[in-house]
Amino acid sequence: MQKITVFLLMTIFLTLANAGSGMIPFYKEAVKTLSYQSTYTLEKKSRALLIEAKKKQRYLNLDAGIMYGATNAKLLAHHFNNTDIGITDTIDLFGKNVEDIRLIQLQMKEDGLLLQVQKEKLFLSLVDMVTSCKASEEKLKLYQKLYHTQATLIEAVRSAVKSGTVPMLELTRLENIMALIEAQRDQEKQIVTMMKAQLKLYSPHHAIPRLSETGLHSDLRHFLAHSPQLKLNDNRAKQSSQKIKQIEQSWMPDAIIGANQEYNNDPTANGDNYTLSMGLSMHFDGGMTHDIERQKVDALRIKSQKKALEIERKAQYIAWKTQYQTAKKLFASLRQPLKHSNVTLKNMRIAYLKHYVDLNTYLQTIKESLATHEAQISAKYKMIQNAVILNMLSEKIIYE
Repeated sequence: MQKITVFLLMTIFLTLANAGSGMIPFYKEAVKTLSYQSTYTLEKKSRALLIEAKKKQRYLNLDAGIMYGATNAKLLAHHFNNTDIGITDTIDLFGKNVEDIRLIQLQMKEDGLLLQVQKEKLFLSLVDMVTSCKASEEKLKLYQKLYHTQATLIEAVRSAVKSGTVPMLELTRLENIMALIEAQRDQEKQIVTMMKAQLKLYSPHHAIPRLSETGLHSDLRHFLAHSPQLKLNDNRAKQSSQKIKQIEQSWMPDAIIGANQEYNNDPTANGDNYTLSMGLSMHFDGGMTHDIERQKVDALRIKSQKKALEIERKAQYIAWKTQYQTAKKLFASLRQPLKHSNVTLKNMRIAYLKHYVDLNTYLQTIKESLATHEAQISAKYKMIQNAVILNMLSEKIIYE
């Protein structure tokens, strides 16, 4: 008995763990098709090169120059030449470039978070398309089955018309109903064909995933923890704070080291000159204080947005969970009526052919049966859609 219990628990766990897992390979190929990762990789390389450039600029910020002049003095018989060659290196003495590098690193992180936002939007769009496609497939099967059933019925009615037991008007009404069922069937077929073609554009090498009924194993804590929008807001707040540090550091001096060599053939001079210089350079910006205050306001504004983003994210969770629970209850409540509906429709068809009920009663039964089946299909895929969304958005896998 204990082994059976363990087996059942493991089966339930694996079912929950694999909820929506069929979507992952399909979704991963869609990400590849849209070149999301490739674009991010190029952006990351660009940021990394900029960081390397900033590191080198701290010690190697060279400026070289050469000047040539010719002088003709009144007291000299001939003019003389002067050639001046100089090289200067500006050194980031107090590590101002470190603040620049930290800002670039935060911008690199933002690139990754923006990629996650893109991936989430793509995943939601694909789940919606796949569930709509699967729902239309089931509706198509429903109308195909009804069409074949009605075709058999019409043949029986035609025989009854010939024998004079059923009026021609009833046959005409049944044929009209048959035409409407055929039109609905063809419409669902076109929808399925269109959706399959659209989904193939995103993932040409993977079959459209089969999404089965699954349980909900998401919770609000994990749902919020993996939210790229909230992480992005936190990162932008850090960037704003980093910009304040960057501005505050900008007034710190740089060390300037220079070497200069002057060649001249001035007969009154003491030969060529060689100079080695060292000094400090400071930048004073009159608007620095205003820039810092403005940046502080921006940092506070970004931080204040977090609460609104959290509320919005929680509202999304509540909406998806409520939709899942509502659809699950409706799906469960329709199981028994659906069984009765199938039996009733079959019995009504027999009763109509035996003239126990009239045509209007039979047609009303068809209408009620179709409504019940369509409601059950819609509830089923609404339940699956919301379960897959909540389960997958509460895990890291779609953001990787």
